[in-house]
Amino acid sequence: MYKIILLIASSFTYGCTETGISSLNGGADGVSDVPVDTGISWDREDETEDSEEDPEDEEPNNEEMPEDEDSTEDDEPIDVEEPPEDDCDHTSDLVYVIDRTDEAIYLFDPTDYNFDLVGELDCGIFAGSPGSMSVSRDGYAYVRYSDNTVYQVDLESMECVETSYDVDFGGFGMGYATNSGSTWRDQLYVANSNEIAVVNTDTWNLSVIGSLPSQSELTGNADGELWAILPLESPAKLVEVNKTDGAVVDTINLGSMPNPTDIDTFAFATWGGEFWVFIRTYGMGSSTDVYRVTSGGVMTKVSGDTGMDVVGAGVSTCAPTE
Repeated sequence: MYKIILLIASSFTYGCTETGISSLNGGADGVSDVPVDTGISWDREDETEDSEEDPEDEEPNNEEMPEDEDSTEDDEPIDVEEPPEDDCDHTSDLVYVIDRTDEAIYLFDPTDYNFDLVGELDCGIFAGSPGSMSVSRDGYAYVRYSDNTVYQVDLESMECVETSYDVDFGGFGMGYATNSGSTWRDQLYVANSNEIAVVNTDTWNLSVIGSLPSQSELTGNADGELWAILPLESPAKLVEVNKTDGAVVDTINLGSMPNPTDIDTFAFATWGGEFWVFIRTYGMGSSTDVYRVTSGGVMTKVSGDTGMDVVGAGVSTCAPTE
């Protein structure tokens, strides 16, 4: 008599999932500026109140855990790398503006509304006229000209060098913003009549991140905020833009803006927690007026008929945010 024993083998398949970490760093290398390991830890409670293990068998833990009551899983990672030793040494923390008629860069002081000449531009006789400007932390202005070229201008020597920018993106406004409120690292953003993009200033390649309803100028700050002005909308408005997808996250309506059909040139910058808008309307002898816009949306003309034709305003992320 034989006994037949059936052995039934069971197999288990374990599925593994990977968490992909991506970073939009303005370039093709895809390297994140922010360390993944934030150094933040959380205390864990025992799974059960009663433990079968003898407490005497446990080794004492003399390592003190850092107190971090305010930390949550949604906290932004902290950039632990210090900025360069000479960070912001070569850039004023005031607002730079560019005059189209004089082809010169000035410093605008929001505390007294005065303009002081930085220097005249000499970027070539075939570059056309300047149309927009941004300012980096390391002492350079980037100026877009009407012939679709972008020049790097040393703000100390006023030396002008053409960049390798060669993209059919149309006329655009531009501004820098830090990656978050906890890092000094920033990126350059540009916006044309209906798109917003981030720029790799090493290669001058653009990556479109979203859309905007009409022509705009951009400005940003050290709190990681990116703002756009939309003077051709009705009503005109300032909008905070999500730097990942271009979505509008906050809106400030501008009730005192000139009629859109009357606006010839416009520019704006954020400084000290407020916004500074430069507008020139059409008309013989007309020149740029300066408006201050509070975070609550109160718009006031602080300087009229400046005698300038401001087409670009740039503020570095070294500027104060309050």
